[in-house]
Amino acid sequence: MSRQTYLTLTHVPAFIHWLATELESETRFKHQYVNRKTDEKWSCNGLYNAFEKYCWNHPGNARLGFNPGECSSSNGIALSALRQDLVNAAGSDSRILEATVDVMRWGGVAARNADWLKANKAGLGRMLQNVQTAIGDGDDQASVLRSKNLRFNSGMTKVYSLLCKDFIIYDSRVAAGLGWMVVKYCQEHDLSEVPEALCFPWAAAKEGKKSLAPKRRNPGTAKLKFKGLRSGRHHAMWNMRASWLLSAVLAHPGAAGSRFHLVPSPNDPLRALEAALFMIGYDLGDQLRVLVA
Repeated sequence: MSRQTYLTLTHVPAFIHWLATELESETRFKHQYVNRKTDEKWSCNGLYNAFEKYCWNHPGNARLGFNPGECSSSNGIALSALRQDLVNAAGSDSRILEATVDVMRWGGVAARNADWLKANKAGLGRMLQNVQTAIGDGDDQASVLRSKNLRFNSGMTKVYSLLCKDFIIYDSRVAAGLGWMVVKYCQEHDLSEVPEALCFPWAAAKEGKKSLAPKRRNPGTAKLKFKGLRSGRHHAMWNMRASWLLSAVLAHPGAAGSRFHLVPSPNDPLRALEAALFMIGYDLGDQLRVLVA
């Protein structure tokens, strides 16, 4: 499906208008939870406030010249350096391997992803270029994206978010935050089920099965159900659709006055909105748990 077609599907234009005009709301998107690592309460009174309170504790990188940090500015500097490194590495599988592994380290997903990247070093640059081109062409059914050999998961989404224009990181936290907003839209419009085009799949948090305080990433309710996210073509397709949707929200006239358009460099509006969803999606709270639809 092309970007143009997706953006005309039932409820997509209405959701875009709704969210664009509510980006600055300080009542609709209030949220809070307790951080499991620090035992500290986190809260926000709106989407932009969630971005202001963004926190990701990333490592430093001596080779690329950025220090460890956790705020949006520090992460923005790190991502800018990682993006430029990926661009500079084009044409060399060895340099591409080094650059992609560093992205995985920034995102805390190096373990299995680094092993896969090393095992697939030969032709890695061409593979990334082919997927990047397909994403840029704006067709989520392109042959390279439907390949059974496509590796697309919470690690690779970070790589492609740096290689591709207007492409968000779609991991379990961002998916949870986006689904959480879709539920609010459905409830406000008295919908009995989630529209197919807005049924963004979710993924569970990586934690022990016997966790005493498991984090909820499933945004569904008893009636409003979401399916589970699958790696590969399924992940790529919904990553593209989420990126198209949020980009359209920010481009909508109703969002023209939003503070997201004024975020300081090196961040940008789409990355800032993604960061807000990332923070909200850490834990959706103690609402009724539902099984994967």
